Amino acid sequence: MYLRRAFTFISLIPSTAFTRLRAGYGGTGEITPNDPTTCSGLGACNHLITCTFAAVFLLVATSGLAQEQKKPTVRSVSPDGKWELRPSAASEQDDFVIAKAGSNETSLVLSEEEYVDGLAEALGRAPAYANIVWAPDSKRFAFNLQPAKAYQTAQFYQLDGNTWRKLDSLESNTATTAPLERSMARQKQKLKLPSPDDGWPIMNSWQVRKWIDSNTALLYAHREKTYEVKKEGIRASFFFTLKFDAAGKWEIVRTREVPEKGVGGLNAEERKEISRIGNEDRELRSK
Repeated sequence: MYLRRAFTFISLIPSTAFTRLRAGYGGTGEITPNDPTTCSGLGACNHLITCTFAAVFLLVATSGLAQEQKKPTVRSVSPDGKWELRPSAASEQDDFVIAKAGSNETSLVLSEEEYVDGLAEALGRAPAYANIVWAPDSKRFAFNLQPAKAYQTAQFYQLDGNTWRKLDSLESNTATTAPLERSMARQKQKLKLPSPDDGWPIMNSWQVRKWIDSNTALLYAHREKTYEVKKEGIRASFFFTLKFDAAGKWEIVRTREVPEKGVGGLNAEERKEISRIGNEDRELRSK
C-alpha cells in the first residue's frame, strides 16, 4: 500500500516542470517558444531532484511497511472490543500483554511461562495453549497457562477503572484442593498402594473452561499420579463453579466429580465441556 502510494505520487509530477523552452524566431521575427529542449545543467539538477523525491517516498513507504509487519498479532479481543491480548513487542521474552485496542499502551504483562521446559512445544500446544477466557462484560478474564512440567493453572484478573488487578489464586482455597486430595486418597487405599506417597505426578491441571455469566466461571481440575511399584495409576477430575462478588472475591458454589465412565451427576454445561475436553485430548494425541 505504501509503495503504491509513493509511486503514484511520483508519476503525477509533470515532467515539463523540469524542462526549459528555448525561444526561437519565426518568419515574421516573433519569438516562438516551441522548441522544447532540456538544458544540460538544469536538466541534470532536475533529474537529481526527481531521484531525491523518489528515494524519500520509497524510504517512507518501506518504513511504514516494516512497521506494519512488526506489529504484534492480536490473539484475543475482549467482548466489548476495548482490550486486546497480544505478544509483547518490547520484550524478548515470550510474554503476552493486555493493551487497549488499537494502541501501543500496555496495561498488563502476562508471562507465558509454559515455555520454560519446552513441554508445550513438545505437545504441540505452542503457542496456542496459553490463552485467556473473557467474562461477557469484559470486566474479568482468566489466564490459562502452564508454568512448569505437569502443571497447568489459571489466574484471574479484574478491571478496576483502567487497571487490571490479579485476584486470589485457585490453590489458595482448600475448597478447590481438598476434593481432589480426598478422591486420590480413596483410590490409593482401594488399590493398596504403598505409603508414604511415592507416586510420580503426571499432571496437576486447573483450567477455566468458560464464563457462564459475567460473575460465574466454570473451572475444570484434573490430577494424575502413577506408582511404579505396582504399575498403577490414579486420577481424579472435578468441575468447580466459581462465583465472584463485586470486589473480585470468589467462592465455590458447586462441586461435581467427573465419573470414570459416563456423565452421571453432571449438569448440561459440564457435559458439554467434558465432551470438548475429550475431543481436545484425542486431537492432541493424534499430533
